[in-house]
Amino acid sequence: MTKVGAHVSIAGGVENAPKNAADLGCQCFQIFTRSPRGGKRKEVDEEKFFAQCQKYGFDKGRDYIIHTPYYINLASQEKRIYQSSIRVLREELEAANQIRCPYVITHLGSSKDLNKKEHQPEIQKRVMEALIEVHQNYSGRALLVLEIAAGSGNVVGDKLEEFALFFQEAKEKGIELGFCFDTCHAFAAGCDLRTPQAVEKTFHSIDKHIGLDKLKCIHFNDSKTGFHSNKDRHEHIGEGKIGKAGMKAVAQKSRKLGVNLYLETKHDKIIDDIEATLDFLN
Repeated sequence: MTKVGAHVSIAGGVENAPKNAADLGCQCFQIFTRSPRGGKRKEVDEEKFFAQCQKYGFDKGRDYIIHTPYYINLASQEKRIYQSSIRVLREELEAANQIRCPYVITHLGSSKDLNKKEHQPEIQKRVMEALIEVHQNYSGRALLVLEIAAGSGNVVGDKLEEFALFFQEAKEKGIELGFCFDTCHAFAAGCDLRTPQAVEKTFHSIDKHIGLDKLKCIHFNDSKTGFHSNKDRHEHIGEGKIGKAGMKAVAQKSRKLGVNLYLETKHDKIIDDIEATLDFLN
């Protein structure tokens, strides 16, 4: 069954996340395990976390996911950033295993001043080497899930065709990865979602290049900016450039696939957004 949730605060400890999610009417939730801007991971009292999940009706090992910090950059040419990104990704996978979290969501990063078009093979090789290093001697159950980006600058991972290369090479290396489809990012990167027909075409492309079996979650956000804008600007559900018809079509598709929807809209209207999304599923 497809569930609807949101990214929620861990203020006061990760153990508070289940209550924060329940207070918003979430059926599932997404969290950081540390500040998204930097710093060490917060230690988790796993027994208390599990107890809170049970208290508020969240299935242990299914109804919550982790998002990595924003500074992860597997395409960086700076050794310090590159190596710290690999280290933090591995730490997040270990944290996920500790609380039986199935997925760790991450962006791939940006090559910054190194032009992506001119140096694409070199950049993709660097990202793939990082993904291999993250999984070296890894035996946990938590899955690293790669999220599509909006595509500004020299960002890596804004095209489905690019993900196809990573997933194919990972398969050859015996590494299992998942895919996270963010509606706002994908729309900004050139995946049309404004009509049911466009949504069907986009999901066909996901299946062709990556495989719908690799689609593990959907970040469900409308877009403040227009189609192919390459700008990451989330909007409340049905109030953006994707619109109600397109967002409903994505929700219906997620229900058919059994993939959960996680909202990342501003919390001033997050309860309304969750309710609107639940209506789309009916």
